[in-house]
Order: sequence, then C-alpha cells, then structure tokens
Amino acid sequence: MTRSDLPDQWHDLIAGYALGNLTPAEQMQLNRLLKRHPELEQELRAYEATLAQLPQALPAQMPPAGLEDKILQQLHTSVAPSPQMQEPGSIPLRLRYGWGLGAAIAAGLLLFIGWDNYRLRRSLSASQQNLMLANQDLTLANQMIQQLQQNQQQTEAVLTSLRIPNKAVYSLQGIGELATASGSVVTLMEENKAILIPHNLPTLPPEQVYRFWAAIETDTSEAVLYCGEFNTNENNTVQWALPEAGCGTPAKQVLITVDAVTASTESGGELVMQSLPSQG
Repeated sequence: MTRSDLPDQWHDLIAGYALGNLTPAEQMQLNRLLKRHPELEQELRAYEATLAQLPQALPAQMPPAGLEDKILQQLHTSVAPSPQMQEPGSIPLRLRYGWGLGAAIAAGLLLFIGWDNYRLRRSLSASQQNLMLANQDLTLANQMIQQLQQNQQQTEAVLTSLRIPNKAVYSLQGIGELATASGSVVTLMEENKAILIPHNLPTLPPEQVYRFWAAIETDTSEAVLYCGEFNTNENNTVQWALPEAGCGTPAKQVLITVDAVTASTESGGELVMQSLPSQG
C-alpha cells in the first residue's frame, strides 16, 4: 500500500472515528476504506491510543471563574437550533477537524512517546553502564582476594620450611641483563627439595629452563653440583626436587643459569643469578 492509494481525507476519517464524531455517511465511508485497506486498522488503534494518552501529557488547568454558572444558564435557556444551521453531515469533514488534524494528533503522540522512550533508553543505558562497572570492580576484587590467598599460602610454605632443621637459606641477586632480579632460596636436606621466592625473574620460553647449581667444598677439592631445574610464573614461589643429597647441605655459593631444556647437566649455561657473599 502507498499513500497515493488512499483518499485525501483518510487521516480525518480515522481522527473523526477516534473522536466519536463521524456522521453515518462518513462511518460507511470509513468502513469501506478499512475493508479495502485492512492495514489501516493499526493506524486507527494508534489514533485511539493517542487520544487516550493526550490528557496525561497536558498540564493541569484551573477552569475560569463563573464557568459553572454559564453552563447552567445555557442549559436553562435551551435556544432552538436555527433553520439555517447545517446538519453535521453537510459540514465538510476537512472543516470540522481542521487541516491535518489526524496528522497533528499522530505527530503529537509520536513526539510524546519518542521523548518518553528516549528517557527510558537513557536510564537503561546508565543502569547497564553502572552494572558493568560494578562487575568490573567485583572481578578486580576477586582477583585481589585470590592473589592475597596465594601470597598467604606461599608465605605459610616458606615459614614452615624455615622452621625445619637442616636447612640452608641463600639471598640471590641477578647479574647481567637480569640485574634487577633478586630472590631467596631455601634448601631442605631432610625433604630433599628447594623453595625459591623470586622477584622480577622473567618466565622463560618452553625451550629454556632455569638450572640451580651449588658450589660445595670437599676434603680434597671444590665441585659444582647440578641441583635441579625450574621455570617461573611471574613472582610466584617455585619448588623443585633436589637430585643429589649434597644439594641440601650448606654450600659455599649457589648459582642459577639459563639453559636449553635439552642441554647437558654436566655444565651450566649463561649465569643470571648468584648468592650474595657471607650467606649460609
């Protein structure tokens, strides 16, 4: 259906129906129009809905003084209609409802509903944004709680290890490109394991690994023992098993190198950390 298919006064017929002011002839004309164009039923319902909501959009007004007396006086007077008065059906529909009355009502409804929908969308958008920010804050809070719990577990593990006898504690300092790295390592002879608390020690790619070495003195010579390997995960505590019993005894110095995973453990690669002097 196009607008050109409809009579010029179809808006006024629908508006008149909504106002309840159609003559019988106009009502028959509207019925024929709706029969030929049933899609106009939706327009008709929209006009009725508009008319029902218009009073709510108007500001409250006080009636003028003396209005009630004038109405009563008019009822008592009951002036007879003049013979020259035209029947409602003889008054042109366009004159009774004004040019584009239906279009004006529809425009008013669209403006009123459009503004109300705009406010609702703005309110909904603000609520959704506040909810998103609250969810982000909750996520950050959960991450902080998990990090604190992890730190607590690491601290408890280290404190437990420090209470165990037959241990050795070393303070480590990075060298070369890892000069900003540091940490502490504890070797536990009875449990045959080592615990490292690293700081700024980067995680290595899968093809590389950190290796831990202990320089010990024997009765006849000095030897460097391979004492296990590990990789880091940010600044989390790292534990690994010591491959030899001598790795758990106090060493003259401990070293950390970066090696290929497939490299021999007979000698170390690039030295990246070492224990500070006078540690034992």
